[in-house]
Amino acid sequence: MISKTWTGMPGVVALAALLTPGGTMAQEPEYRPSGQLGPGMVLDEDGGWRPPSLADALGALRGDPDVVLPVGVKRFDPARVVLRQEYGPRPAAELDELANALADRILAYENPEDMTDEYHIQSDIFRTLAAAASGGRFTPHPGSFDALVRIYETLVGRALSGGGTDPVEELERRSGPSGDARLWSALSRIFQADEAGRGADYVLAVLAASEPPKLEDWRGLPSSLWCAAAKIVRDGGGLPPEENPRRAELPDSALDDEMFYQLCRRH
Repeated sequence: MISKTWTGMPGVVALAALLTPGGTMAQEPEYRPSGQLGPGMVLDEDGGWRPPSLADALGALRGDPDVVLPVGVKRFDPARVVLRQEYGPRPAAELDELANALADRILAYENPEDMTDEYHIQSDIFRTLAAAASGGRFTPHPGSFDALVRIYETLVGRALSGGGTDPVEELERRSGPSGDARLWSALSRIFQADEAGRGADYVLAVLAASEPPKLEDWRGLPSSLWCAAAKIVRDGGGLPPEENPRRAELPDSALDDEMFYQLCRRH
């Protein structure tokens, strides 16, 4: 049974620890050729291109001028290729160190204002961790999923540190409709990390452990954690409802369109 006590969320943490990465059968890892220019590579001392190191990945994200990327390469690409081991196997401790450093970077910020450098770095990190956790055609990194969970649960703890029972409601009450944007991003990226498996399992567990709003007391979408989690699963990463593998597991009140929008109306 999932605990309804959100600070630390022990029930959900225990569930996450038991879920298998990727939700699929293990497969042979795929690697990119390292002898030619590819995604995430950095300029070496001889003027050639090489796969990035852990230090390169962190340096690129913070805009270190000593880490030179090819034209058009995004600053989060080196971190992504390191975490997914796109150019070859990496020590697990190194990968976990990088994922945790990225999580720490997000948690060091307050809630960045839109379009600031901190805002863009935070978005890049969320995207990087979700891509690394899913793996794509490369190797999923379980520690990146754990880092996303740590970000989300830390933000929940901070939101409830002054009291209250619903982190979304508390954040909106303090900072207005956009106050919960970072919490929403964290939970969305957990879902996107494995939409068919443990990412969806986690968000469904959050939904089950939260309380739906009362019809007579709605405050707009997402005015509650229940609404936020339900909407993430309902949207299913943009899939049509009939192709969303986890939509059918929603409770009736979240599955039925009319009831959902009665409970979670927009302002």
